[in-house]
Amino acid sequence: PSRRPEKDPFWLGEKHVFDITYFGVTAGEFTAEVLPNKVINKREVYHFKGSAKTTPFFGNFYRVDDYIESFWDFQGLFSHRFHLVQDETKQTRDALELYDQEKQETFYWNRWNHKEKGYHEAKELQPMTRFSQDSLTSLYYLRVVPLPDAGVVTFPVISEGKVWEAQVTVIRREILHTPMGRYKAVVVKPETKFGGVLQNRGDSFLWFSDDERRYMLRMEAQVKIGTVIAACKRIEDGEPRTSVAATAAKE
Repeated sequence: PSRRPEKDPFWLGEKHVFDITYFGVTAGEFTAEVLPNKVINKREVYHFKGSAKTTPFFGNFYRVDDYIESFWDFQGLFSHRFHLVQDETKQTRDALELYDQEKQETFYWNRWNHKEKGYHEAKELQPMTRFSQDSLTSLYYLRVVPLPDAGVVTFPVISEGKVWEAQVTVIRREILHTPMGRYKAVVVKPETKFGGVLQNRGDSFLWFSDDERRYMLRMEAQVKIGTVIAACKRIEDGEPRTSVAATAAKE
């Protein structure tokens, strides 16, 4: 089914650049990009990519050079494929998740090499819930669904072959001061269940601009070993897209 929003907030070439602070120190930078649409299994898909890299100073303590990318159905707003690549001080990892929405199955392939725990490889085929979002498209999904005052949004999320129900509560609306100026913002509180070093140990909050584009402005998360803050310092609007199908028809 088509679940497209009335107006598409994801413009071609859109880019968010965040400063990542950890214990009050700028630890790195995270960039989220909207790349040209692709075609997977004869269906048009968005191509989203996120990359994270530590600053040279913080890299002396722990170096990170990671990226993730997702391919999101243009009509149905569900994930087809998620790819994570980590290159860090203590580990390298290449994880691929493929989602078959018709069969409601996910294929998870994880190749992980840890300096202390050694090499581990796992392949799994697991059942999944239809219209599940992955770890990256969950953020983009929240840019298209209604966020009324005190509203609650629930949707299935799949990560590392496991499915769980995400619950996102609208907390308030406020004016947020950013390096780019003042924004009317909507603040939401997601309930997350990720494990590992990013395991949630307290409240997390997301700030989106309260307009048609619903830009990602700020993220805060209390994790296992402190609080991580991602504050957006630059946004590139991009340009309204022409779909792959429409472009092909014109040609």
